[in-house]
Amino acid sequence: MNHHQIDMFRAFGPTLLPRLIDADHLEGMEDYGDYAILTYTLAKPLPIKEVLDDMEDNMDLNVLYHIETFSATKRGEHCCAYSVPTSGRMYKLNAQTGSDRMLDTLYVYIFDSLEVMLEALKADLAQHLSRGIVISKMEMSRLVADFM
Repeated sequence: MNHHQIDMFRAFGPTLLPRLIDADHLEGMEDYGDYAILTYTLAKPLPIKEVLDDMEDNMDLNVLYHIETFSATKRGEHCCAYSVPTSGRMYKLNAQTGSDRMLDTLYVYIFDSLEVMLEALKADLAQHLSRGIVISKMEMSRLVADFM
């Protein structure tokens, strides 16, 4: 992966979403060739509603989905947002809560190409739609149109 993109995100991420991305709370970074994953812990756990509000208020981000999940032993919520491709940045943000509905970890995927990013977003959406109750989701046609 091009580490320039990772360095750029690490530099501007805290200004993009200051309550979610803090350089001092970067817990890990994994490079998979076509993409990398940065794992951030939040200084203070936040309700997922506040996290979604922060994502929606950012003009460079589109919220892909917000899902409530249930299982025999736990429940929680998942959300995903991605950078608008015209911004010149290629990343997606994934977060999930525990049964307390508080978010304490954020996963940032940074991509090398729009094609890999689009396929990852499509797969992420398809995977999560079958896991619970859809609170909100972007239509596939809108997602694909963002990459045209």
